[in-house]
Amino acid sequence: MLASHPWGSIRLSHFEFVTVFISIVVAIGVAELLAGLGRLIRDRDRVKVYWVHVGWMILGILAQSSSWWEVWNVRAREIDNYYAFMGLVLPNLLFVLIAFLLSPSIEAGRSFDLRAYYYRQVRWIAPLFAVQLSVLGLSRIMLGIQEPVSINVIRALVVGVFILLGVSSNEKLHRGAVFLVSAMFVLSVVVVALQAGGVGSAQPA
Repeated sequence: MLASHPWGSIRLSHFEFVTVFISIVVAIGVAELLAGLGRLIRDRDRVKVYWVHVGWMILGILAQSSSWWEVWNVRAREIDNYYAFMGLVLPNLLFVLIAFLLSPSIEAGRSFDLRAYYYRQVRWIAPLFAVQLSVLGLSRIMLGIQEPVSINVIRALVVGVFILLGVSSNEKLHRGAVFLVSAMFVLSVVVVALQAGGVGSAQPA
């Protein structure tokens, strides 16, 4: 079905109509993380860098970019109701909140301890990541997208990791989680690529 523009000269499919909004939301989140990384580099003489926090920022950019690429798999679905629309939009809105929490504001002329900032914010960041991934999984079910069982297992494991991070200040746990979640992310990309018959096969025609 097509959505008519009020002027009558532009006609969009529901998929095109919805993805315009989603692309704007995704761009805001990714831009915020990139800006945050830029501030850390620019003010590196005054910032005490904490690689765990930087790792989550980089992983967030990669994961959100991958998630946006996978939106193409929804092109054949009818997104003609509010619930399907919110199923696609809500995970991206949550990511914007996460991106702003991950991107610190660095005051001019003052030193900044990124490690202290991380442990102050992670009690919000980690649960939001867990909720985002849970909503993402539910939205796939709502839209009738069949994912490999391994993807659902990986998602559930990562949700569990983020729940643990939200309630624990154990530094070894937080350090290990960066590597574990990164490995799970790479594994999920490989699984999706193999299911699609190759990375390039999912490219828009």
